[in-house]
Amino acid sequence: MSEFWDWAVAAYGADGVATQCLTLQDDHDQCVPLLLWAIWLGTKGAPLTPDMVEEGADVARSWSDSVVEPMRTLRKRLKKPLSDMDDAARERIRAQVKALELNSERELMAALESLSIVDFSETKQNLTALCTDNAARVSKAWGPKVPRPQLISLMGTLSDGGFLEYTHAS
Repeated sequence: MSEFWDWAVAAYGADGVATQCLTLQDDHDQCVPLLLWAIWLGTKGAPLTPDMVEEGADVARSWSDSVVEPMRTLRKRLKKPLSDMDDAARERIRAQVKALELNSERELMAALESLSIVDFSETKQNLTALCTDNAARVSKAWGPKVPRPQLISLMGTLSDGGFLEYTHAS
C-alpha cells in the first residue's frame, strides 16, 4: 500500500466526496486521481511547481487515454442489457472490467506518487487554500475550464472530514 493510495481511499469514502469527485469527472471532464494527488500533496504542505503540474498531467493523460478511459467506456456500455446476451454474464464481465478500471487508477496514482519528490517540511500555511490552489493548477493543465466552485465545494467536504489537515511525510 502507498501513503497516497491509503489517503485517497479514506478521503473518497468520506460522506459526499465520491459524489463530488464523480461530478467533477463526469460533468467537468476532470481526472479524479490527478486532483486527489494535488490535494494530497497540499496536505503535506507541498505547493505544486509548474513542472510538477505539467509532468503529473502528462502522466495522467497518457495513462487515462490509453487505459482508464477505454475501460470506463466499456464498463458504461455494459451497464445496459445487450441483445442476445445473458444479463448475468454481462454483469460478471462488467464487474471484472470495473475492478480492472479501479486497478488502473491505482497504478496511475502510484505513478503520480512517484513524481512527488518534494521537500515536505512542517508548515503553518492555510492547507485548504494550498490544496485548492494545487487542485486548480492540475485542473487547468487537464482541461480548458477549471470548475472552481466544484473544487471549492470538494475542499469544504474534505476539510469537514478532516482530510485537509497537515500530515508529516513518512
